[in-house]
Amino acid sequence: MDGTDFSRFERLSQRNERFGVVDPSRIEASATLFDALAQGIDVFGPHESPEEACQRQSVLRCGVGRVEMLKIRGAALAIDAAGCGNSARIAALVLLEGAGVIRQGERRVELEAGDLCLLRSGRALSVDVVGPYRLALVEVSEEEVVDRFPLWRAAMMTPIRGTSGVPAVFCDAVRSLHRWQDSLSVSAGSDHLADVIINLIGALVCFAVPVNKDCLQQSLYQKDRIKKVVLSNLRNPDLDVDLIAESVGLSARQVHRVFADEGTSLMRWVWVQRLEECYRELCQESSGRRSISDVAFTWGFNDQAHFSRAFRKHFGLSPRDARRRASSELID
Repeated sequence: MDGTDFSRFERLSQRNERFGVVDPSRIEASATLFDALAQGIDVFGPHESPEEACQRQSVLRCGVGRVEMLKIRGAALAIDAAGCGNSARIAALVLLEGAGVIRQGERRVELEAGDLCLLRSGRALSVDVVGPYRLALVEVSEEEVVDRFPLWRAAMMTPIRGTSGVPAVFCDAVRSLHRWQDSLSVSAGSDHLADVIINLIGALVCFAVPVNKDCLQQSLYQKDRIKKVVLSNLRNPDLDVDLIAESVGLSARQVHRVFADEGTSLMRWVWVQRLEECYRELCQESSGRRSISDVAFTWGFNDQAHFSRAFRKHFGLSPRDARRRASSELID
């Protein structure tokens, strides 16, 4: 610790010494930070029994789709996690109570209650927390973030105040997720909820690196590429997510995530674009010599009955009525 920086962490450490609070023995974990904490590592001191430690320490774990979460409570924590070379993970550590210091590589971050930071949890790091403390850890695979937010590395190990804006929304979401963890673990919509959490982590990345808009621009660029591929292949009845993903060099899951904020699924957006093109063509005078089924098949539909139902549901009238209305307007 830097002696010139008399932080809240140091003040709490001195307070614990005055009141005889036993500091934990330093733990060296061969696993990642998340795995070590999830296993309920012993953080009680040499003068404490396991029974006494259990009264002040708890570790709660829950998962939502592709997202893993921990909520931990205790008197103090000191751990060196060696990490795992095969585990590329990103975690958001939220310090709900207490004060702490995190070190990873050459970077050092001090956190107070209400602060959070993003870290590479699959790599070696050390965590020291004094309290009593409460913290939450939300962990996802790196690949869930790196493709959408190119500045993610710059956001790692940056202290973020969680009192307002995007960080406050994230902290509230973490509290809510732990509150409803029993029902979420079996929820049919857990994957969609995981997408929301991952997007919030991405928003934290952009918040932590506010001077550069590349995060947003990269996401918009990828979405624009996806739409261009779709619009140039609308006539292909075999157009699907896998074909689109291959064309833009992303995985199908990444394509879905990039498109998630459109308010509709990618394939439904494809379906709407096809219907719009069919409507436009049916209303053209030059299309009068073509059958409705021919127009539908030209734009990627392969079932006339399904096309007619979808057309009526979307526009409120049948394809035949749309053509008839357009013809009458031309005559008038």
